[in-house]
Amino acid sequence: MKNKKFLAVILLCIYIVALYLLVAQHTAYPLETLVVLFAAVPFSIVTHELGHLIGGLLTGYRPVSFRVFSVMLVKIDEKWRCRRLSVPGTGGQCLMAPPRMKKNGYYPFALYNLGGILLCGYLSLFLIVISFFLPSSTAGFHLARFGFVSFLINLLNAIPTNGKSMVNDATNMKMALKSNTAKRALWNQLEYASLHAQNVSTADMPEELFFMPDKTELSNPLIIWQVLAVVERHEDLGEYRKARQAIAFTLGNAPFIFPLYKYILQLEAIYLDCILGEESSLADEYYEKLEKISALRNLASFHRASYAYLLLSKKDLTASQKALTDYQKKIKNLPFQAEADFEQKQLDYTKQINV
Repeated sequence: MKNKKFLAVILLCIYIVALYLLVAQHTAYPLETLVVLFAAVPFSIVTHELGHLIGGLLTGYRPVSFRVFSVMLVKIDEKWRCRRLSVPGTGGQCLMAPPRMKKNGYYPFALYNLGGILLCGYLSLFLIVISFFLPSSTAGFHLARFGFVSFLINLLNAIPTNGKSMVNDATNMKMALKSNTAKRALWNQLEYASLHAQNVSTADMPEELFFMPDKTELSNPLIIWQVLAVVERHEDLGEYRKARQAIAFTLGNAPFIFPLYKYILQLEAIYLDCILGEESSLADEYYEKLEKISALRNLASFHRASYAYLLLSKKDLTASQKALTDYQKKIKNLPFQAEADFEQKQLDYTKQINV
């Protein structure tokens, strides 16, 4: 089943169940039922991320950040601090620093990766079972529906997709099991996030965290992330042409790319074409498409690309000033200082070119 059809079926099931509960049963309690159904969403997200946390702690991982919606707790200098971060396409995230990888490439990843599915699934089923002991009460009714809707939501992560338009924990697990390169990329991604939280810049991270994959593996989202990391490292080192070449190689050879990652690569292409002075219609094409996707405005790379495009390519001082204000605001609100330092470096370089 294709990803869009899979998602449509799940959402349709949730909608039908909710409508049936509101109209066909307990019509004396429609407001309470609606509240219960909506409460199942944050319950599912929190328990899912707690499952990752527990699974990680049991297998030697160390907490880095814990996010529900846009509220994130980040461990910085051994202290937990509250930050705000929105990532398109995600309701939450529990990032943890992985244990050391052995020489043969082994490290425990199954329990951390599947912990969210397991905990949320078990708790949802537990609520449904408890409701059987309260068959004639309003509490039993709400528990059963709450547990059932939570279980349906959990299926969004439990059933693996092909990675074309949706990636979940089951997808990552499947890809890591099938490809040693993907498994390594997963470890690199977690280690990268851990080092960023410790204020280590991409340029100062160990070189072995960064590699360009073979073009035969470019349809794997975990491996595409590896390309994003390589691009950022080149940019942080001032190797802008190498960064642009990595993007061109990926966009030109990948049979398909997970949409969010494709958009990020295109944003970086806009930025790089502008600061490199490349006369390319691709920047115009990408910008015209990407500026219409409101979710991308949560990304610092969107504001960086917009500022560079409007200032260097379009020479629109008024629009670029507005883009600059938005970009500076985004830099100020980034959760990790290393990220803010990287973006400030790119901003300063863009201004330098315009002088």
